[in-house]
Amino acid sequence: MTDTPSTGNPIEGPGKGKVFFDRARTVAATGNFDYAINLYIDGLNREPANMVEHQALRETAFRRKVAGGKAASGLLGPKPPYKGKSSKDALLNAEWILAKDVGNRAAMMTIARNAALLDLPELVVWIGIMARENNRTDKNQKLDIYIELADIFEKIGEFNEASKCIQAAIGLKPNDMELHSRAKDLAAQETLKKGKYEKGEDFKESIKDKEVTKQLLEEENLNRSEEYRLKTLQQAKIDYEKNTKEVQVISKYAKALKDMDDEEHENTAIEMLTKAYAETKVYRFKVELGDIRIKQFKRNLRMLKEAVQADPKDAETLKQYQQLHRELLLFELGEYRERAENFPTDMAIRYEYGARLFETRHYDEAIAALQEAQNSPKHRVEALHYLGRAFMAQKMVPEALDTFKRSIDEYDLAPTGDRKSRELHYWYGVALQENGSIPEAIDVFSKIVRWDISYKDARKRLNDLRAGAAAPPAPPAGT
Repeated sequence: MTDTPSTGNPIEGPGKGKVFFDRARTVAATGNFDYAINLYIDGLNREPANMVEHQALRETAFRRKVAGGKAASGLLGPKPPYKGKSSKDALLNAEWILAKDVGNRAAMMTIARNAALLDLPELVVWIGIMARENNRTDKNQKLDIYIELADIFEKIGEFNEASKCIQAAIGLKPNDMELHSRAKDLAAQETLKKGKYEKGEDFKESIKDKEVTKQLLEEENLNRSEEYRLKTLQQAKIDYEKNTKEVQVISKYAKALKDMDDEEHENTAIEMLTKAYAETKVYRFKVELGDIRIKQFKRNLRMLKEAVQADPKDAETLKQYQQLHRELLLFELGEYRERAENFPTDMAIRYEYGARLFETRHYDEAIAALQEAQNSPKHRVEALHYLGRAFMAQKMVPEALDTFKRSIDEYDLAPTGDRKSRELHYWYGVALQENGSIPEAIDVFSKIVRWDISYKDARKRLNDLRAGAAAPPAPPAGT
């Protein structure tokens, strides 16, 4: 039986925490982060399912840390705000501790356990992934953390996330047959879950109202009609004009503007988000603002690239393209540097930052960032690849060689010869060649040529190596 909050609780319900959340943002903007955290916790006591505010609290916690905030302490340990023994009290106390100590894994696990008991699946997934990543990036990973998280995810039907935990556990105990067996069971459960969804047993058949079904399908359709996007934008604008300081409303309006996919609406979104960030200091608005600017940069860059391809002799257009490309890289570098400072444990952001450091030839800094980012499951292969290339740029060939080999080992489709596989093997071959490992380099370039004879200069390198020619220099780092 789940320990769900009592529906008869007079203080709890949608919107009942708003006054606390609004006040928390105002207070945080003045730098009084401890008081803001207490206000967020008071608000979440009234709206424990409000994910927007859980995330806003997390952002405030990082701002406090960056400002020099220390973990809560005391003679007998930290004194969290609630004395009760209910699951909700335990959850809120743990979230308060986590806000004061952003990497506290024990607090993350307490939140995950109690969120599951309280039937708050979105919170479970959010904090559970955070705890798993925290464990993965720790020098002393704990097997029992992965196992417990898998249990929690499985309990709420998140079999794919549970499977990721078990795979991480297998990484620590590769010969544990029970873990391998459980991984297979979880994969089977995920397959059954998907099968039911596709057949409509969990979704379509449960919705009797055809209009509701139509609306849901519209929202899931990636190729939304212009009519639908306009209708969504109009409603989002009406909601925003009624309340220009509500975080969720602002984000919804910004997304509707961005979905119009034209510069005029994007500029409106930029103005609105700039104002929202200045007033609320919610860092997510700054991120959304940066994402729109990057999108505009890339759109203009594509147009210039097409113009260069249409007329390769147009030196002025080529110069404009190269200049804009440099501007984009510098803008992204600044954006991801700031995001990495605000979200120091987010390895996906760390990867993006490391990639931009590499592209702008800040190789030492890139190496440091990418060494952390390789712990991101989503970006592990790419982070290792960039890391190897950064080592190559610094003439650290043995280190590059080992890192390129690991990038290939980590890539599931490495034997297929797809585009990523060819890139990984190419640079591994270059490193082997630079290292003087000629027979091994010949094998790698031969494999690439068998996949794609026109790939970069792989054929020339292969022929030169077989002819005993001197090794050509490694390609420039940015190629």
